[in-house]
Amino acid sequence: MALPKEYVTMMRELLGEEAEAFLASYGEPKRTALRLNALKDEPGEADGAEKKGGDEENDGPQAGRSFVRGRDPVAWAEGAYYTDETERPGKHPYYYAGLYYIQEPSAMLPAELLDPQPGQRVLDLCAAPGGKSTQLAAKLRGTGLLVTNDLATERTKALAKNIERAGVRGAVVTNESPAKLASAFGATFDRVLVDAPCSGEGMFRKDEDMVRQWDAESPARYAAMQDDIMKEAAKLVAPGGRLVYSTCTFSPVENEGTIARFLAAHPEFGIVATRWPAEWGFAPGRPEWLTPEEVSALGQARAATLAGTIRLWPHRVRGEGHFAALLQRAGAEGAESETANGPASARASAGAEAPERPKANENAAGGGSLKSAKRGKRNRTDRGGAEAAGRGSPAGGRERTGGDADALERYDAFVRESLHGWEPPGKIRIKGDYVYAVSELAGNMQGLRLVREGLLLGRATKHRFEPSQALAMGLKFGQAALCLRLRGDDERAIRYLKGETLQPDPQMITGPDGEPSRMRGWTLVCLDGCPLGWGRWDGATLKNELLPGWRQV
Repeated sequence: MALPKEYVTMMRELLGEEAEAFLASYGEPKRTALRLNALKDEPGEADGAEKKGGDEENDGPQAGRSFVRGRDPVAWAEGAYYTDETERPGKHPYYYAGLYYIQEPSAMLPAELLDPQPGQRVLDLCAAPGGKSTQLAAKLRGTGLLVTNDLATERTKALAKNIERAGVRGAVVTNESPAKLASAFGATFDRVLVDAPCSGEGMFRKDEDMVRQWDAESPARYAAMQDDIMKEAAKLVAPGGRLVYSTCTFSPVENEGTIARFLAAHPEFGIVATRWPAEWGFAPGRPEWLTPEEVSALGQARAATLAGTIRLWPHRVRGEGHFAALLQRAGAEGAESETANGPASARASAGAEAPERPKANENAAGGGSLKSAKRGKRNRTDRGGAEAAGRGSPAGGRERTGGDADALERYDAFVRESLHGWEPPGKIRIKGDYVYAVSELAGNMQGLRLVREGLLLGRATKHRFEPSQALAMGLKFGQAALCLRLRGDDERAIRYLKGETLQPDPQMITGPDGEPSRMRGWTLVCLDGCPLGWGRWDGATLKNELLPGWRQV
């Protein structure tokens, strides 16, 4: 690979004797991986039919685990596995079912390091295209609130689609500046992720466009942008809350330098140092790469804590270049745990306990551990407190904001006829013809540019309610009154994804109990227990209702 001369010179100066091994890594294949979607990985309360009429070897979590059987796990990420560069997992129907997300291995570290817990309020500030957001949502287990944001308008469409494909129900997708979000929400988030725009040096092997776009001034330009973003991010972290800053670059000015400047301006934050098994190949941050001005502003003692950040080098790990820092804001005692759990499912081979590396550093914010033992299974939680407001009627809580006065009635009729034991994840809000379920934890979002203010349930037309693809992806088998259940590599799944009309055997159209049904109407098309989208069954033909933007091309 033809690397910029200034870049090569810079890396030789930084790495010294290690530089040759680093530069040689550019001749190796890029690393690719996928991460199973934990939101599809546990059967829900209404999934009894999966046990009665399903195939336990080929449903939901079993299908995903079967798909990754024999693959090498990504040690630091929950449910993640390496793939071969020649594979095309993005063409498999399981991808369209949201069963997994394709993600670069090193890029999985920041969300694991942030480690949100069920019920928390989480913000992904620079989120598009959404890989880390789907990872955070899976850790929330359908509870709490996820606000996922990107300032680039054209990128928020892909962000919203990836959130919906993953079956995330309690998310708000915004298209705002960090300053506007800070003004709207204030210091209310338990966890904030800033995967900052950067010069992209860590992606040179993966994307040669990044090489062509780089110049010697790129790091300084991005560092100024990162300082502005982090200034606003600090205003969004609740007392005792945690913030992860990450980049996919190597330049000290964008990594240790950005953190040093942030800490100097925000003494209420400190670095939470982490530990990791030596065999992972992680490296500590390099406080010696700070400028004299940065050390002077921060102080020698606090500058030394930069060794508690993490660097991933492509010649040391099975992944691309990355930097991550876990920070904690001071707060009331008990507001947050004193110890960072880090990547909770990080494990040694065969799940054995791996030796832990001594702490790189600690400060008042506490030390942390990237544990090698697999985390015990979380308590299964499918509905959080925000969803309780939706109980008591098919439509749950209601808040009309204009539009067709009959929209709510048409929505109610659809729920009664087509869903089984389903409750909306929040208050029902109608905007024009569109019906949303909005988490009460979101509060007042008036004035924000909302791409999705909650789960889009569908659109009430003049004659009927048309359920959305987002609703389909957030359902579980057994919650739809009618389901076409396809198995394994059934070619009809591909035909459906291409937009074709199907003529399945009527015995394949089942009710919530898994038994054949004589009903007609909206039908959830499922592959191995995971939804692909909607169709309408008339007793002989299933009309394809998959929108063009969701089809396989």
